[in-house]
Formats: sequence, structure tokens, C-alpha cells
Amino acid sequence: MSEETLIRPAEEAGYIIAWRCKYQFETGKLDGEMTYGEATQKCAELCAKEPEKTFWPQRVESPETSYGKFHKAH
Repeated sequence: MSEETLIRPAEEAGYIIAWRCKYQFETGKLDGEMTYGEATQKCAELCAKEPEKTFWPQRVESPETSYGKFHKAH
């Protein structure tokens, strides 16, 4: 079995906060990049203030890492 887990270090940088409405088809992202720990804490605060939405930390994709997902190099 692998030693890797899905747990991320709190000090890992490069996260934003994404959200969606629970009862409507609306989604969005908040401005400002932060660490995983800061994003997780901010998500918990936002969930308590706005129960009609759900919030989560989302990794910011750089152009170098996201290009390979959908494009094949020729």
C-alpha cells in the first residue's frame, strides 16, 4: 500500500476558495491566493456565515501544469 495520503500540509501554498449554491446553479471563486490551512479555516467561517452555499479549498492550476490535461503535444 502507498505511503501517500490525501492530507495536504497546512503550509502548502497555491489555494483559492471555490463555492457553489446548494439550491441554485451558481458557482464561483473568491479572489486571493493562500495556503491550504488558511483556505480551510476561511471555508469553515464562510460555511457558518452562508449556509446556503458550500465552500472548499481549490488548488490553483498554473498554465504549465494545466496545459497537459486537455492538449496533446505534437
